[in-house]
Amino acid sequence: MIAYPVQSIRDYWQNCVHRWPRKTAFIYAGQSVTYAQADEWIQRLRGHLERECGLKPGDRVSFLMPNCLEYAIGYWAVIHAGGIVVPINTRLRAEEIQSIQRSVESDILFIHSEMLALAEEAYPAGEPPHYRVAVGWEDGGALSYETMIAGGEPAAYHPEIPPEAVAIIMHTSGTTGMPKGAYMRHTDLFFNVKHTIFAQSFRHEDIHLLVTPMFHATALYSLLPSAAYQGSTLVITPPVEIKELVALIQEHRVTTFLGVPTMMHFLSTLRDLESYDLSSLRLCAYAGSPMPPQTIRRLRDRLPGVALHNFFGLTETISATHVLPDKDADTRPDSIGKLLPEVYQKIIDDEGNEVPPGVVGELCFHRSNVVQGYWNQPGRLEEAIVDGWFRTGDLACIDEDGYVYLKGRKKEMIIVAGENVYALEVENVLYAHDGVLDAAVIGIPATGARAYLGELVKAVVVPKEGVTLTEVEIKRHCAERLPTYKVPQVIELRDKLPRNASGKVVKRELV
Repeated sequence: MIAYPVQSIRDYWQNCVHRWPRKTAFIYAGQSVTYAQADEWIQRLRGHLERECGLKPGDRVSFLMPNCLEYAIGYWAVIHAGGIVVPINTRLRAEEIQSIQRSVESDILFIHSEMLALAEEAYPAGEPPHYRVAVGWEDGGALSYETMIAGGEPAAYHPEIPPEAVAIIMHTSGTTGMPKGAYMRHTDLFFNVKHTIFAQSFRHEDIHLLVTPMFHATALYSLLPSAAYQGSTLVITPPVEIKELVALIQEHRVTTFLGVPTMMHFLSTLRDLESYDLSSLRLCAYAGSPMPPQTIRRLRDRLPGVALHNFFGLTETISATHVLPDKDADTRPDSIGKLLPEVYQKIIDDEGNEVPPGVVGELCFHRSNVVQGYWNQPGRLEEAIVDGWFRTGDLACIDEDGYVYLKGRKKEMIIVAGENVYALEVENVLYAHDGVLDAAVIGIPATGARAYLGELVKAVVVPKEGVTLTEVEIKRHCAERLPTYKVPQVIELRDKLPRNASGKVVKRELV
């Protein structure tokens, strides 16, 4: 049996195809595709891209696509050609997408039919990218994805892809400006895959539910290459109602489900959850925002035997940096867990000194755990690196046992009468209220008779559907769990919170 020495993640795929050609690689919209069939489409698509679009190693290829099978095939076709995958967040504004295009200078763009209106606004006719691949729609000026995988000569050769070559450019959400493109090399993805498998205990027999957006790191850094490395199966789906997700888990015997806490909340509160056979599910892992303890309790009650993991990482870090294992999910729900192997951190004060356990400071990671830079922005990443440590801007503390607790962004720290209030700490208390669906905390200037306080704590709260909350009730709930100076002095009730394209709360709109 042929085995390829691993120099790039392309070799993950090729080894997998040779070992398990009849194994199911992808399931999408009721269609099951083996590794051999997927590889045939990948090589045909790659051949067309090289011959008709001039795709060569190092070229950037953008994807404006929802989660779909075509995305996975396109991803691997570009990787096989030595190209660079540029996922475009489908929730971005046109001007943000234009900023990305000016930076990466893609000459090839995959456009899904669902994204046509956004594509027409973001990519004016006659301007780059010059080659547009139509997925699910037809246009005389675009190449047809369906035609490309249906026939034609497959790629004839494998260009050498050194481990240091760039594989993916992943853009930040751009909360304070236009998105920045953190780039991942193949060698970085090796590190990520190793840590993903270790943190989540992935295995060959797994059937993973891929519902996290494919323009995010969890999908493109972790799930796609990890599945190819181990020869496991991916059930691909766009975000859908929780009943549809549960039906997919039941139908395809899904074993792992990685998502955000909001998904886990809907899963834990699904009325007829017990009517589904979810006995195949062994892991629910979540990241992105605090996981309310009551959601964990409900999941324990309704899905006994399913492991619950919290994990943490940044766009700029090569891999996930922390994981909270199942055994600690109930007792330390507010922790992101402990460091993964070969990841190095320290928590520092404003003078750069490492703080002792229990003291809040800025979370930093060693330079070796951070991407090489931002695409076409030389020196930009280095602005956040001091003495070989990447300063994340996240406030955190560590306990005596090595568990790390986030306290919010450094610039979001609120100072009330000289006392530090960490927004995330107050938000976690708000989430502990059974009637709270969503919450965010900010500092606002203290005025009038309270001007001496400097700042006030303001909480913006979204009640759950059908629940009536009052300011008095929320303050009483917080006063029972927080020191007086941390209790929100200002409460605002809203129907929803303003969020950016990545789902993060835009706090400047809460003032």
